[in-house]
Amino acid sequence: MGNQLLTLCPPGVLHGDESFDAQYEVDESHPIGTGKFSEVFLCWRRNSPENRYALKVIQTLPGDHLSMNRIYEEISILRVLGNHHAIIQLVDVDDMPESNCIRLVAELCEGGELYDRIQSKQSYPEMEAKTLVRNLLEAVAYIHGKGIMHRDLKPENILLVSKTNDTDIKISDFGLAKMSKDFPHRLPRSHSICGSDFYLAPEVVKQEEYGREIDIWSVGVITYVLLNGSLPFFHNVLHKLYRQIVERDLSFPEPQWSKVSKGAQDFILRLLQVRAGDRLTAEQALNHPWLRGTNSPMNSFNMNSFASQNSGNQNYYGGASPQPGDAQNQYLQNPYSNNMVGSQQSRYSPHGRPGGQPNNYYANLGA
Repeated sequence: MGNQLLTLCPPGVLHGDESFDAQYEVDESHPIGTGKFSEVFLCWRRNSPENRYALKVIQTLPGDHLSMNRIYEEISILRVLGNHHAIIQLVDVDDMPESNCIRLVAELCEGGELYDRIQSKQSYPEMEAKTLVRNLLEAVAYIHGKGIMHRDLKPENILLVSKTNDTDIKISDFGLAKMSKDFPHRLPRSHSICGSDFYLAPEVVKQEEYGREIDIWSVGVITYVLLNGSLPFFHNVLHKLYRQIVERDLSFPEPQWSKVSKGAQDFILRLLQVRAGDRLTAEQALNHPWLRGTNSPMNSFNMNSFASQNSGNQNYYGGASPQPGDAQNQYLQNPYSNNMVGSQQSRYSPHGRPGGQPNNYYANLGA
């Protein structure tokens, strides 16, 4: 039996019945990423060596149908998503069941993870953050428009296209994504508890049924991190972290937020609504005045017109901009909202890396 080559790129890219190894050359001298059951190498097509890709080699265990199904589900989702400028593109899949191995060829993002870029920059200037968030939301809107929710949006799963540009990004790691099998007649819904603690939406923490709104919450957290370099919800004790999240216990303390516009804070609060139905959708968020600011042809778009255009949700848009201290959320005192903000405990750099190990998308898929 030969390799079963599943072509995910446009027709005509692969030529004839050439085997995978005949088409690709792999630099096996050193992996560019490693995982528990996988390694990632630089590769290129033999007929166009100037275009580099990331080749992930996943070792599968005989009889491990659960892991195999998860890998195939992610492949299926990436095929549905196809080509989008802000989503990682899967190029080829080489399935070798007789060798207990799957090889994936994906776009190579040379800029690394957004997580590491935030560490390097400490925080993003507001105009750069605005551009990145717009790119991120365009991808999220596209994903949601395909009947898919990502369920694990965080800086570790957002890749920078290059080392020199801080805003061109691609969403990666769809290993936890869920797709509706009957979209658009039925939206994706789930009860499964999954994701990353600091980015979990309240309904996930409360183990309620949830939908695509959880991705919007995560975008709100990411925006906060970009602008301030620290997490809006943080505690070393997990149940206390979860309590902060379900009660939206956050603040915009001075002096860190003194240089950030009120529009940015309003944008974050409109995404970090405790009730899922009160959050902006991805498309509504793209129309928020903060993202359609002075560099936008819609620079006359203001908060009042934004509220009136989205007045279908009276509970949300009927009043003034939401505030961190709104009574509806019964906020607790944030132990990191005053003198501890900016300390080593609350800054972004310590989080999400157990044991200091890198979280590499290509190496995590199937791990």
